Amino acid sequence: MRLYRFMNAENGLRSLRDRRLRIGRIEELNDDFEFIGMALDLKEDRIAMRQMRKHLNEANGILCMSEAWDSPLMWAHYSDSHKGMVLGFDVPEKAFYKVDYVEERPTLASMGLNNLDEITPEDIKRLSRMKAAGWGYEKEYRSYQQLKNGVTIDGKVHYFVPINPSLLLREVIVGSRFKETRKHVLDTVNDPTVDVFMARGDFSQFRVVRQHQHRMWL
Repeated sequence: MRLYRFMNAENGLRSLRDRRLRIGRIEELNDDFEFIGMALDLKEDRIAMRQMRKHLNEANGILCMSEAWDSPLMWAHYSDSHKGMVLGFDVPEKAFYKVDYVEERPTLASMGLNNLDEITPEDIKRLSRMKAAGWGYEKEYRSYQQLKNGVTIDGKVHYFVPINPSLLLREVIVGSRFKETRKHVLDTVNDPTVDVFMARGDFSQFRVVRQHQHRMWL
């Protein structure tokens, strides 16, 4: 299965150089409904769900990717307004799960629960896969990752997964406003089997496509 990671130029080049991807922390994801999307009437239940999320954050992280690289919104939001890049990987299908985009927040009743005390790990997994329908443009896939072998950078601990045969780099797609040269990226990738190219806006639709004019990126 081919999945894509949107990144700004600095982080993308660093990932290529170091042959690793940073794992996202649950408490730092950009949607505050993550893992706590269930609609709960009782204040103590809402507090309990936030505590549960904090507990999960201590030892677990998430690797987020998309099934497509052609979304202008994704380039704008996650690849620094087309100044960044997208990395394409071949990954095992069982290693990632597809996010479910829903119109309404689930309730205890809709999840088959009488109260929050009945919640199970499987229920938490279901919640972790749910996002509001407005996020649907992301076409997101996720992989849970255990946090281990942290690396301290600028006083903060980060966690990474290696780029390896289970996370096999296949494409490097730079944005239409990317500043570095083709040679710099090719030298950083240092793998002739990886397809490296520039993207551009489509001439007839609101989508991002491959730039076939080699002279546009020297």
